[in-house]
Amino acid sequence: NSEEWTGSAEGARVDVIGDPNLPKSERTFDRWFRTEAFAMPKKGTFGNAGVNIMRNPGINNWDISITKKVPLGSEQRWLQFRTELFNAWNHTQWSSISTGTQFDNATGQQLSPTFGRISGTRDPRFIQLSLKLFF
Repeated sequence: NSEEWTGSAEGARVDVIGDPNLPKSERTFDRWFRTEAFAMPKKGTFGNAGVNIMRNPGINNWDISITKKVPLGSEQRWLQFRTELFNAWNHTQWSSISTGTQFDNATGQQLSPTFGRISGTRDPRFIQLSLKLFF
């Protein structure tokens, strides 16, 4: 209950006690940031975590369109074939990280098994084909 912990209707944020950012070489699906850099705020406080203190995974997305115009006997008639590839190289792209904390009130230990893990992905490759007749 927020009122019992912070003394108001406003919920508490966590305390940041170190640098939460991991070097790229140490990031994994199960550990995107240093979870040990966060602690339960003391009773009666709001915590010191600011807004946007970390970045989500980046985006590596290529959308490609290829067209071919085929004449049909005159300049006024032709057939157009078009293919569009969204996320053409089909890179797996992480979309969110589990940042919800759960602390044991007695010990202050982090209880959430998913804290700091990747929790979602963006869309895979989509291919769209079309054929259009101009006359």
